[in-house]
Amino acid sequence: MRSSIQLATLNYALVVAEEGSFLRAARRAGIHHTALSRRIRDLEYAMGTRIFHRHAGGVGPTPAGERFLGRLRSVLLELDNTLTLARTGFKDQHQRLCIGANGLILAGRALDAVLEFGKCHSNVTVSLIEGSHPEFGVALGETDVDVTVTSSSRSTGGAFELRLWNDTLAVVVASNHPLASNSVIEWSELGQETLLVRRGEAFLLADAVGSSVQLPAVVEHHVSAGILLRLVENGLGVALIHGGDANIIPEGAVCRKLRIGIKPVQIYNFARWRPDNANPALPVFIEFLRDRYSP
Repeated sequence: MRSSIQLATLNYALVVAEEGSFLRAARRAGIHHTALSRRIRDLEYAMGTRIFHRHAGGVGPTPAGERFLGRLRSVLLELDNTLTLARTGFKDQHQRLCIGANGLILAGRALDAVLEFGKCHSNVTVSLIEGSHPEFGVALGETDVDVTVTSSSRSTGGAFELRLWNDTLAVVVASNHPLASNSVIEWSELGQETLLVRRGEAFLLADAVGSSVQLPAVVEHHVSAGILLRLVENGLGVALIHGGDANIIPEGAVCRKLRIGIKPVQIYNFARWRPDNANPALPVFIEFLRDRYSP
């Protein structure tokens, strides 16, 4: 049961108890009240008992909830003290962390997360390795890559995997391309186009759009994201990116929304690591991602 309950959910339970209202607790916690209510309901299901009474005026702890919340406060306080001591020792030592990253574009939020982590943990030297999806399956078995951040349409269901932000795919076309005048591009309109991808991304693309959707002609390049977009800019094909990365589009290209029918193409990001990795910087990075980038 322990592995199915997130630390954030336990903290939310304490906030609900203090506020006496899901709505007020959600505002204080910075999440939607329906999401908060769902987390508490899942927690109660996992525990097999009701923690809160729901009533017209708000919520209040049940007798079992009172006992649980009292013990929980003590446990979380002890955990905070332990983490404070651990982080003090961690910050006194210089550490290294190797992050493997891939996806339709290595930029935007993935890079922002790495930069933010570096600012928060100046004692950690981060090195980045960009590669393809199959390469990282091997790299995680080696000592040079501690954790990977990869895009996919689904979870592997592994215990050593953290789901991060989700995004939609968008199309990048040259500014003078006939489709550039569209605000939304339908997947079927790409049937006669040449889709430019980086090495290993054809697998990710097929995973994202689903096996029932036919891919246009795909040309794979072993180049950086910037060079791939320059190829698009010069009319050699079209490319796909995460919709949130539209700020990296070169001047001679445009980014347009992508739809299959009426639905956007959803893509997720995951952090994955090996359970036997003893690098002390790894759990610090995972906890950082969990706190700031995991839904």
